[in-house]
Amino acid sequence: MDILWHGLSCFTIRGKDGTIVTDPYDAKAVGLKAPSLKADIVLANSDFPLHHAVEQFGKETCLFDWPGEYESKGIIVQCIPAFDRPKEKEEGKKDQANRVNLFAIEIDGFTVCHLSNLGHKLLPEMVEVMGDVDVLLLPVGGIGCLNADKAHEVLEQIDPRIVIPMYYKIPGLKLELDELGKFLKEVGLHAPASENVLKLQSPAGLPQEHTEFKILEPTF
Repeated sequence: MDILWHGLSCFTIRGKDGTIVTDPYDAKAVGLKAPSLKADIVLANSDFPLHHAVEQFGKETCLFDWPGEYESKGIIVQCIPAFDRPKEKEEGKKDQANRVNLFAIEIDGFTVCHLSNLGHKLLPEMVEVMGDVDVLLLPVGGIGCLNADKAHEVLEQIDPRIVIPMYYKIPGLKLELDELGKFLKEVGLHAPASENVLKLQSPAGLPQEHTEFKILEPTF
């Protein structure tokens, strides 16, 4: 399985039998170069236009953008509803939280969990649906998603084998997000070496007693 990052929460995940693209964005709206994307399955957020630039994909591509369980090409996806910030609890006060979709993906024997622009701690039932997570794609940028300390809390809720930070400030991005260094400091890491693509051979080769952090360079 290969994982490439295109900025924000947009990834390409290539498995043996199919390719997934997550949260394809409107390049002009976010200020980034439009990546070249091809997919058998697209996972997106229908209520969040920045994460729903799906017109570029053909009719043969499966689009999963609503809560539920899906399967295509042997890949199983659980789409879990959440929000971009904690829900307002005061009665009579209009809540401006936006719905986002979280994705638990079973591919090539791996469980990959994609948290889009989640903005709150997970409920126990969400953690249960996600199960034993091998690779966690974790937003850390703090504006319209988890900030560094909340991302650390969610990370501890899931306890994955590998973490790939996403949704943080990179050159050209118009959105006001925190830089990656703030999250790295929170979890006690010096900036690790980055790579263009994460290649994983089998779940057996993943760390079993600790969590590894992988930093991906954005690919366009």
